[in-house]
Amino acid sequence: MATTRYGEILADLLALRACKGMDSRGRLLLEGVRMVLSARRAGVALDALAYAPEHGGDAPAAQQLMAALEREGVPRARLSARDFSRISYKADGVIAVVRPAWPTLDEVLRRSGLVVALDAPSDPGNVGAVIRTANAWGAAGVVVLGDAEKITHPKCLRASTGALFHTPTCAATRDELLARALGRRLVVLVPDGDRAWRADERAIVVLGNEKRGVHPELVRAASERVAIPMTGVVDSLNVSNAAAVILWDAFRARSTP
Repeated sequence: MATTRYGEILADLLALRACKGMDSRGRLLLEGVRMVLSARRAGVALDALAYAPEHGGDAPAAQQLMAALEREGVPRARLSARDFSRISYKADGVIAVVRPAWPTLDEVLRRSGLVVALDAPSDPGNVGAVIRTANAWGAAGVVVLGDAEKITHPKCLRASTGALFHTPTCAATRDELLARALGRRLVVLVPDGDRAWRADERAIVVLGNEKRGVHPELVRAASERVAIPMTGVVDSLNVSNAAAVILWDAFRARSTP
């Protein structure tokens, strides 16, 4: 156990907690065994790990993870229960510092399959939920239009349950998306759109901001305007629910002979 690095690891963890996302060195704070295991399976570089038995760090899964990382030479430290609780109250006894590598917009768009674009989402939790859904039903990737920090916000990380590291995800501007669509059809989801849309694996499906919807610039540029059929009094769904409907429809279409 790298007890000689206790102070250094603790300072790193506290700094990352304070910045609520990626720091200037491209590092993120991950909370919980499931999240750390997911990052490790994706080949994400792990800089350090900390644990606290009092918070669950002595569970079998946590012990197996720490043993594997010790063999790989990843620095680790056992934190006091008090210090651990200063960093996380959601993690099950394990937290880690990682350095992910993010794909470019072109790399995401070159992949085979439907791409989901989120137009200026407000809630990082919704971004994470969409990434989780995209991974579940085999989307090519997710593009976040606007604030790149939404992707690395702790709420996004938690909502994605680790899917972020297995689902090509990038940030871009609207202009960049329109300029680099690479022959894909641009489909926007709007309340007054066509309800007879058929899933297209070469499409970029744009889901709008939680309050304002899809930006007019993207609506004007769209190849198709579509809507999810509804029978109740509401005319829209939460963006993560809308993404689930679209992605399930695309999955079902390509899975049906």
